[in-house]
Amino acid sequence: MQIDIQDFPLVKMDYSGEGKQTIEETLQIFEQCLQRKQAFVFLAGGADFDKDPGESVADRRAVSLWMKQHKVDLRDYVKAMYYVEQSSVKRLAAKAFSVIYGKFWGHPMIVTDNRDDAVRQAYELLGLSSE
Repeated sequence: MQIDIQDFPLVKMDYSGEGKQTIEETLQIFEQCLQRKQAFVFLAGGADFDKDPGESVADRRAVSLWMKQHKVDLRDYVKAMYYVEQSSVKRLAAKAFSVIYGKFWGHPMIVTDNRDDAVRQAYELLGLSSE
């Protein structure tokens, strides 16, 4: 996964595998977002976000432990993940996965087929203008 926070409060997550960051780098970036003490959303896309072949058991444990340590801040500041998927089959799978995702992370995963719609909805959720 590659994370880009240049457009904060939109935190872009790319699951395509290009420019992949280590789990330590990823968690450090997440922590930087939480330290801003400001509401934000994830805007994600890319292939098979729920199946990272490079993710080890140790990586999953590190994420789970980090999430537990930051649970309150995650619930306070992360308002949603908007996942953009153009394939109707993958979108259906993502919608099914979104239930598990929401229970684990504590914020909803909203699946859409259009990035512009996702950005517009994200700004509305944050109470901001998208212009």
